[in-house]
Amino acid sequence: MLNYFLGLFLLLLSLIANSKEYEVTDNIKIIFGSCSNQNVNMPHWKHIASYKPDYLFLLGDNVYGDFNDFKATNLKLAYSKLNKNKYFLKIKKNSVIYPIWDDHDYGLNDGGKDWVYKKSAQGVFLDFFNINEKDDRRKRAGIYSSWKINNNNINIKVIGLDTRYFKDNFKKNYNNNIKKKYLPDHDPTKSILGNDQWNWFIKQIDDSYDVLLILSSIQLIPTEHGWEKWFNFPHERERILKLINDRKKLTIILSGDRHVGAIYKYNDLVYEVTSSSFNQRILEFKENDKYSLGEIVNQNNFGLMHINTLEKKINIDLRTGPLNQNKVLKNLKLKF
Repeated sequence: MLNYFLGLFLLLLSLIANSKEYEVTDNIKIIFGSCSNQNVNMPHWKHIASYKPDYLFLLGDNVYGDFNDFKATNLKLAYSKLNKNKYFLKIKKNSVIYPIWDDHDYGLNDGGKDWVYKKSAQGVFLDFFNINEKDDRRKRAGIYSSWKINNNNINIKVIGLDTRYFKDNFKKNYNNNIKKKYLPDHDPTKSILGNDQWNWFIKQIDDSYDVLLILSSIQLIPTEHGWEKWFNFPHERERILKLINDRKKLTIILSGDRHVGAIYKYNDLVYEVTSSSFNQRILEFKENDKYSLGEIVNQNNFGLMHINTLEKKINIDLRTGPLNQNKVLKNLKLKF
């Protein structure tokens, strides 16, 4: 009889070790993406909910709520429409959300530090995401923040940047022979993050971690396209990449904004994955960049990241559709 119960106990342990629940404890599941228009169909929220992510990283343009009044009326309306989507509410209930914003939930297309209603936008953002009154974002300008994810003694640092509140205006191109909206501006006094956020970022990046995830609404690594990107202020891009490189830790930048998906490699420790858009119009073009890994993705997409903290492996897909369709558009595998 004792052998019978011992055998039953060992069988039970075996079943637990091979169950899905056990696997989940070894893996962190993160979904990320950008550009969700609340005024059109939003099938992505149903798709994302089917994956049951542990975390959802929202990379900006989480709604399209451009406005022009102190009360931010249209922005509030945009968030209220999103908050009626039952699948988004399911994700909001079951997953941890780390959000940043971009121009259309900041309130002004390509907006920066001169936006007169930016304080109104910040208040609406913080209220929608139920940010605690004691949170630093309630006490200072800008919505930048950081978080830590711990699993099996592996520490993942997440830094969410604000690329709007303090950003100087990019240099517009007026030469019709150059097919770019913006040109690189080498004025060293111009900034994307502003002094306070830069000082904060330096302290954050000097923390202890095994993997660093940086959320930036606009792309950081690419240099060759003519839209909004860090390379519009090359000195800002060079500064942040040097800080990252000096840490010598695997760093993955997650960005949005572009209405295309892409993966970039700066070096063996620094990568970028752009996921855009959830449901907005996708731009139909081909684009070359010396840092790009393969072609861009011209489909609606979201990013799915699995971090296996026992094997120290990271798998990132750009995907479309629900879990049972398993449509992988692009893939990146890394070790740390």
